[in-house]
Amino acid sequence: MNLQYIISNHRTFFIFLATIVLMEIAHGVELIALFPLYLNDQMHEGADAIGVTLSSYLIADILARTPAGWAADRWARKPVLLIGVALSALPILLMPRVESQSLFLFLNIVNGIGAGCIWPAIYAGIADVYGRERYGLVLGIVNMVMLGGIAIGPIAGGFLLGHVNYETAFVICFVIVMIAFVLVVAFVREARTHQAVAHSELQSFRTVLGQLDATLTRLLVIGLLLTFALGMMLPLISLFGKQVMNLTPDQFALILIPPSIITAALIIPAGQWADRHGRQLPLILGLILVAIPFAGAPLSINPLIVTAGATVAGIGYALLVPAWNALVMEYVPANARGLFLGAIATAQGIGLAVGPFVGGELWERVHVYAPFEIAALFLFGATIIAVMNARMTK
Repeated sequence: MNLQYIISNHRTFFIFLATIVLMEIAHGVELIALFPLYLNDQMHEGADAIGVTLSSYLIADILARTPAGWAADRWARKPVLLIGVALSALPILLMPRVESQSLFLFLNIVNGIGAGCIWPAIYAGIADVYGRERYGLVLGIVNMVMLGGIAIGPIAGGFLLGHVNYETAFVICFVIVMIAFVLVVAFVREARTHQAVAHSELQSFRTVLGQLDATLTRLLVIGLLLTFALGMMLPLISLFGKQVMNLTPDQFALILIPPSIITAALIIPAGQWADRHGRQLPLILGLILVAIPFAGAPLSINPLIVTAGATVAGIGYALLVPAWNALVMEYVPANARGLFLGAIATAQGIGLAVGPFVGGELWERVHVYAPFEIAALFLFGATIIAVMNARMTK
C-alpha cells in the first residue's frame, strides 16, 4: 500500500482530510483571533471572561470525546460526524446576535461539544477502511493535514480581521464549517454496518472495559505523558523567545520555520517507515529525540543551537506520532473503536489542558527552565514505558 494508491482509490479518506482542514481553520480563527477580540471590543469583557469562555470550549471538547466515540460505535461514524459539524456551525450564526456573555459562553460550550464529536468519528472511520499495515501512512497524512490546519487558522484569523468586520468574520467561519458539512453529507460513505455492542448501555460499557488490555493501557499512558509534556510548553514558547532569548516575535518566528517545515515534510515518510519496519522503534527514537532538546534547553540560547534543538524535537515528533497512533489503532478492539479512540482523545485533551497551567506555574514560581526539565522527565518516562512495551509485545 503506497501513497499513490490511497490518492487514487479512497475518496472518503480525502473528504475526512478536507473536513479536518476546514474545521481546524474555522476553530483556529474563532478561538485565537475572533472570539477574544470580539468579546473585548464588542462585549467589553476582560481577559478573565475571555479565558473562561475559551476554557469552556476546551473542557466541552474533552468531555464530549468519549461519549461521541461510544455513539459512533452504536449508531455509525457519519451521523456523529455530521452532528459534530452541525453543533460547531449553529453557534457561529447566533454568537454575534447575543448581548449576554453568559449566553455567548453557552454557545461556545455547544461549539466545543461539536468539536469533541468530530475526532473520534473521523479516526474510527479511518480505522474501518484501512488495515493495520496501512495505519502509519494514513495517520501520518492525517497528522500532517491537521498540523497544517492548526497553523493556517490563527494566521487566517489575523488576516481576516484586518480586512472585514466582526459580523462578516462570523459569517465566513459559518460558511467554512458548512462546506465541511456538505462534503460529509455528499461524499462520506460508511465502510461497514455498525452493530450495538450489547443490549443496553451498561452492558456495552462493561463489554468494552473488559477488552482493555495491558498493551493499550501502556500506550495510553505514553500518550498522556507526551501530551502533558508538550502542553506544558504551549504558553511558554513565545515567552522563552522574548524574555530569555531577547528576540522580537519576527526574529523568533524565523527560528521556528525550519523545524516546522522539516517536521511537516517527514511525518508522512515516517508513517510509511513505521508500516514497513515496525512501530516500536520509531516510537522509542521519537520520544528520545523530543526529550533531549528539552533536557538541554538550559545549555544555550544561541539562535542557531535553539533552531537545531527544535529541529531535532520536530524530527522526533514526526517519528513518534504516526507510530503511536498506528499502535493504538492496532490494539483498539474493532467493535469499540469509536469509544476507545474517544477515551484516548479525552486523555490527551486532559494532558493538553492541564499542561499549560503546570508549565506556567513552574515558570513563574520555580525557574524559567523548570518546565523544560520536567517535560523532559515526563518524556524520558514515556520512553521507558515504550521500551518495556516493545519487550513485552515481542
